[in-house]
Amino acid sequence: MSDLKERSASLQTWLGGVPTVWILADYTCETLCGPAISIVSNALADTGLSAGKDFRLIVVSFDPRDTAAQALAMMNAQLTPSNGLAEHSVFLRATAPDISTLTGAFGVQPVYDREHDQFAHPAAAFVVTPGGRISRALSALAVDNTNLRLAVVEAGRGHVGGWTDQVHLLCYGFDPASGTYTLAARRLLIATSSIGAIVLALLIGLLLRREHATR
Repeated sequence: MSDLKERSASLQTWLGGVPTVWILADYTCETLCGPAISIVSNALADTGLSAGKDFRLIVVSFDPRDTAAQALAMMNAQLTPSNGLAEHSVFLRATAPDISTLTGAFGVQPVYDREHDQFAHPAAAFVVTPGGRISRALSALAVDNTNLRLAVVEAGRGHVGGWTDQVHLLCYGFDPASGTYTLAARRLLIATSSIGAIVLALLIGLLLRREHATR
């Protein structure tokens, strides 16, 4: 796969050692691809996470005819320059065989509409771990910054976000039907039990210290 400057690299290189958010698009699309990229990029900018350090955005065209100029035009049209996300985003192109392999891995099968020279495909944002495993699939047209942050933090496996994010992930589980994180009773019970055990241990430790000090 090659980027806007015609540089080719392996998949692992593009992953960059951080969680990545992938969008499969057509750079000449006149319908949903542009809005999907815009919505996801704006949600990423509002997560409070650091682009480049905590995540990167990767957009890949599934049309092997797309050019670097068309990829650049799509990036300039959909990414907001002020949030700095463009510096840590990659817009890639690939050969037909590589595109077929990639779409197969994501479970996406674009259908070419010859009459309108467009592709029919789902508008999805895929969150991928640093090791290249697909972690979550979210709606690219309905995703918000809260759910996207949790998905990226989860993909980071303890290396992204803070302790409050980990608490949220203990209490909230991903619902594939809605594509969002929802409060899970079992996880909430485990989280509250864990917090209770920690508080109890601290209290016992404090009482033992006081007892020892009075002797």
